[in-house]
Amino acid sequence: MNFISDSEIKGNNGINLAPMIDFLFLMLMFFACLAVSRIATKDTDIDLVEGKHSSDPSLTAMDNEKIINISINEDGEYKWITEIRDYVMASSEAIAQELSLQYEKGILPEDRLKTKVLLKIDKNAKWEPILKAIFAIRDAGFTVHPVYVPEELPDPK
Repeated sequence: MNFISDSEIKGNNGINLAPMIDFLFLMLMFFACLAVSRIATKDTDIDLVEGKHSSDPSLTAMDNEKIINISINEDGEYKWITEIRDYVMASSEAIAQELSLQYEKGILPEDRLKTKVLLKIDKNAKWEPILKAIFAIRDAGFTVHPVYVPEELPDPK
């Protein structure tokens, strides 16, 4: 009469696959989250434009193109800059609404890709209003080009 069964004495000859399955499941979740986050945060169709002067060819309009100048100051306020005066915009949604309104009125070219929206950003501006403006302009169907002016280095003497 045995108090311990033969199967307990011999031990288990098989491999426990539960930890391996758990590991594979975690890896699958990791790569799925990585793929989704890369798609959500990828900034496509945003080109950074270096602006030195207003005569810079990247800042001038070609045939049938229209350039819209919008600035963001360090307080996060938006301004629509025209040749006559600057118009303060209440929010990024107001910028998108104005772009759509001008497009519907025929002021902007029929092909939305021929409208360059130059976003002139203050050096000390916060990221939140910048991103709101970029996404609002893109959601309206226009291309946005953030503009930066490089700082001039002092002459070494």
